[in-house]
Amino acid sequence: MFPDTLTAPDTNPPPRSSGSLHRSLGLYAVFAISIGAMIGSGIFVLPGLAFKIAGPSVVLAFFLAGIVVIPAALSQSEMATAMPEAGGTYLYIDRAMGPLMGTIAGFGVWFSLVFKASFALVGLSAYLEFFVEHPERPVAAALAAVLIIVNLIGVQETARFQKALVTIVLALLAGFVILGAPNTDPKSFQPFLSEGITGLLSGTAVVFVAYIGVTQVASVAEEVKRPGRNIPLSILTSVGVAMLLYPAVVAVMVGVTPADELAHTETPVLTAAAHFLGTGGTYVVAGMAILALVSMANSGVIASARYPFAMARNSLAPPFLAQVGKRSGAPIAGISVTGIVLMLLVLFVPLIELAKLASAFQLLVFALVNLALIAFRESDLDWYQPTFRSPLYPAVQIFGIATALLLLTQMGIIPLLGAGVFVVAGTIWYRLFGQSRAVKESAARDAFRLREDARLVQSSAAAVATGGRRHVLVLIRRPTRPSRQHTLFRLAMRLAVAPGGRIHVINFDARTRRMIPTNEDLLQARSLGIEVTTEYYTDEDRRGMVHAFVEREGVDLFIADLPQDLRATRHVTRDLHWLQEHLTCDSAFLRNRAVDNINRIAVLGTGGPYDPVKVEIADHIARHEDASIRFVHLTPVDAPPGQAASIHAYHEQLGEILTVPWDDRVSPTDDLIDTLTGLSRGANLVVLGAPSHRFHLVADLADRIAEAVDCPALLVHTPTLEKPGMITRAIQWLIM
Repeated sequence: MFPDTLTAPDTNPPPRSSGSLHRSLGLYAVFAISIGAMIGSGIFVLPGLAFKIAGPSVVLAFFLAGIVVIPAALSQSEMATAMPEAGGTYLYIDRAMGPLMGTIAGFGVWFSLVFKASFALVGLSAYLEFFVEHPERPVAAALAAVLIIVNLIGVQETARFQKALVTIVLALLAGFVILGAPNTDPKSFQPFLSEGITGLLSGTAVVFVAYIGVTQVASVAEEVKRPGRNIPLSILTSVGVAMLLYPAVVAVMVGVTPADELAHTETPVLTAAAHFLGTGGTYVVAGMAILALVSMANSGVIASARYPFAMARNSLAPPFLAQVGKRSGAPIAGISVTGIVLMLLVLFVPLIELAKLASAFQLLVFALVNLALIAFRESDLDWYQPTFRSPLYPAVQIFGIATALLLLTQMGIIPLLGAGVFVVAGTIWYRLFGQSRAVKESAARDAFRLREDARLVQSSAAAVATGGRRHVLVLIRRPTRPSRQHTLFRLAMRLAVAPGGRIHVINFDARTRRMIPTNEDLLQARSLGIEVTTEYYTDEDRRGMVHAFVEREGVDLFIADLPQDLRATRHVTRDLHWLQEHLTCDSAFLRNRAVDNINRIAVLGTGGPYDPVKVEIADHIARHEDASIRFVHLTPVDAPPGQAASIHAYHEQLGEILTVPWDDRVSPTDDLIDTLTGLSRGANLVVLGAPSHRFHLVADLADRIAEAVDCPALLVHTPTLEKPGMITRAIQWLIM
């Protein structure tokens, strides 16, 4: 846009780019996807690995992990009912905090789900060893290929398969707890905190992967019937069931299995069953474990494949990933890419590292999920209308962020490095591929703009109320026509506070000695109570002298004329450039021609940091000239529908502080210069902001705009722009 433009807040979610999925999943199917993703490795592989870290307190670790999940589950439930679309966590973070954070989250969630699915497949292969010896990793890769094929057939067929698996596994696990509880030995739980609090926290961080099913429900939201009811109900029910089931099953494992044996097994349920169920019962448990791990791996494929699909629809991934099968209704490209990554992980990454990496990614993402809900709530967006709202906001979300980050520190160096690598990779991917393509509107960006707009309106109101500048310095030098020199003084009179203001004219043009200001100008100034002094110089160090005068006399506005032919007078523009960069007061540069009658002033590029100065100068001139003001703002042709309305609302706020009539023009365009010229037609003076960095008068956009419009232009600059702090700048970098 123009040099100081900030587009106003959006009131609509970013539009989809292509494709749509069919709503075919009922409540139990969604619950089955969620709980099936949890009870796989969460029960059948993790307890042995986690027991080695936490000891008997692993029972509590599973419950504490669920406590940490609850805030994210509530946040996911709320956001899913407001945006029941494919993509889940990625979609929410993208719309809450912008496409950069959405890209990082998309990568993180996708890989955490793929890691968990691969973790389940490796565990599944270990349980198959009970029935027949085989090469563990190749068989796991072959099972991954089978699941990919099943998912390519379609989500309805996959959901039926999932419901059957989950029903059987839940029934068998209930039987495992009922039969195993009487056989537990209380001494097995002593000492309960054998590895200390550190061991408990580390174990909690590792088993956190068992709750990733919460994310998976949101990722298939676009395929859920009655999403406002079924999504939150299935998410919260599955978390509740898991928080009861996990500790109960793990307590049986700890109570019936010797510690050394449990700490070194990859098949903990099978190992525990051998101590109280006999041979027949062991076969049943092994079969149950295989079914559960198939269910979990299948859930992982279902959910993870929707993330590339959703990212492609928002132009953050190659378009082919947004392809949907005509018959199956499934995102075939996303499933295929996910399958390739899944098989590579299964073949080459150790089991414990798969669990840790999945947990690390998910902890980071769940912290962002809670932050996303805060962004939506605080932005007060018209389109954000969830049918379910998280209770105890924002305390629950703050607790979720703090505990997730705490557990993340307990993961060890490799998972932390892995999470860091994917954050960097997501950032690089976005900057190189997605930044020029993605829709950049977000709730956090809107909230930031709303705050910025409120600050600008407040600053503009204070500037307008001052009544003018106390000390205005007018610079006259060759080559400047007398008519334009007269315009400079006329503008100075309009901008000086009356009475009590002071105008000082420094004239380096011997031709106009005693001509500017004219006697008529002096009489008018004195009638207004404005003091006028004039000095004539021929010094070589002109810019140094002007700079020293501004510092010494406390000038608060400097006015000068820009030569008509910038290239032919580079020494002049170079001096003005230097002054604009070094003066401690505001400055205004007249461009194009002298000003005659003024009945309309066009203010260009509203919404930027120069607005208080532009609005003040335009209002003071219009007040004395009996003129009106027109705010002009351009938007991209592909801007969201609500953006223009938001800009109008900002103009309304500015209009309320003006002392003259006003109107506005907001127009989408892909030709900035021509459109601005058309919208400014009819104005006698255009006011716009000069760049706040390196005022290259020949090449910069502001000067090209000033040259294109059919009337005089006043380019304003202020050195007193409020610079944001380090944290604010970091937030701007992340969400803009």
